[in-house]
Amino acid sequence: MPARKLKVALMSYAMDNRQGKGTALYARKLTERLLSDDRLQVTLVHYEHVDDPLYEKAEEIIMPRLRLPIATRFVRQLLFFWKYRNRQFDIIHWFQPRVYPFFWLAPARRLIVTAYCAGDITAPGVYPLSRRMFNYSLRRFNHKLSAILSSSEFGREEIIQYYGSDPARTHTIYLGGGEEYISLPKSDAQKLVRAKYAISPPFILDISRHVAHKNIVSVVKAFEIFRSAAGLPHELVIVGFRGNDSERIAKIVEESKFKEHIRFINYVDNEDLNAIYSAADVFVFPSLNEGFGFPVVEALASGTPVVTSNATSLPEIAGNAAITVDPLDVNALADGISRILTDTALAKSLREKGLARAKDFTWKRTAEETVALYQRLMSSDGGASS
Repeated sequence: MPARKLKVALMSYAMDNRQGKGTALYARKLTERLLSDDRLQVTLVHYEHVDDPLYEKAEEIIMPRLRLPIATRFVRQLLFFWKYRNRQFDIIHWFQPRVYPFFWLAPARRLIVTAYCAGDITAPGVYPLSRRMFNYSLRRFNHKLSAILSSSEFGREEIIQYYGSDPARTHTIYLGGGEEYISLPKSDAQKLVRAKYAISPPFILDISRHVAHKNIVSVVKAFEIFRSAAGLPHELVIVGFRGNDSERIAKIVEESKFKEHIRFINYVDNEDLNAIYSAADVFVFPSLNEGFGFPVVEALASGTPVVTSNATSLPEIAGNAAITVDPLDVNALADGISRILTDTALAKSLREKGLARAKDFTWKRTAEETVALYQRLMSSDGGASS
């Protein structure tokens, strides 16, 4: 007799009407694969109807509608718990660490949250009231969860430290992305980015939102040092939306003697990301805090040598396939860039190592390890404690 399918509810609103980056990318890629797994009966739960073909492949639940002056989503989620209290899913899985108080009333035998790391606590800045509430909820009540998922061993240790989670319930499952990029012929890639985005090679690339922990200011300062010392004609291209660090970045660029060689692009179509990575001579990503670091994996898979941070998860993800440096040491960043651009043997070695390393990060593996965890949780006598 065939085994009973696990009844899994995915809190899919994390991907609704959002660019395919970060949490939204993870939610979408994992959902796609879980929907095709014959061992699961998947239900997608969200707040509003969206024009997304994924919802045609599963049962869809839209949480009860109402509009309040405050806390509308919180109340709607509680109403969902009440309405489906007799449904009793095997597993409910949130794709974000932002769970409301009373999440433990959800109608499931096992509750799972993907937190990635503790960036919601450790990232610099002033948190809005909602973020502080989510952080309190997860710190105070994470014992109600059967599992918290991290995206790296670094992230797991952060979750244990800052959320106080039980190490036995805190699991690392690497994310994917490596299988979706290839090393494109450089001339073809450069032709595309020149025609579509007016980017003229040779260039150094960073893909980061303009927020403080992405450390774009250090990239600009390192580029100045590199250009002054190396005498090479490279431009600096930074792809990413404006954010809370945009004003400071703009000031540093305006004061740079190489400002005419620094180019900002808000957005590159997803289908062109592979080309822009492959067209670059170096990818530089000295982030101060990453739970995983999708851009590093994407650059490695695209055959582009990488200079990245030796902090948080990035050395773990890059392995021996990138140059890692102190992200605040602009001289070390400049030296890493220069070494790649002046040492052809080193550049070739990093490309080869990068292509091999990227194969470790696939969404197929992420989904397989997630389902294996579901099965372990359902076969154990454990689960959320009270």
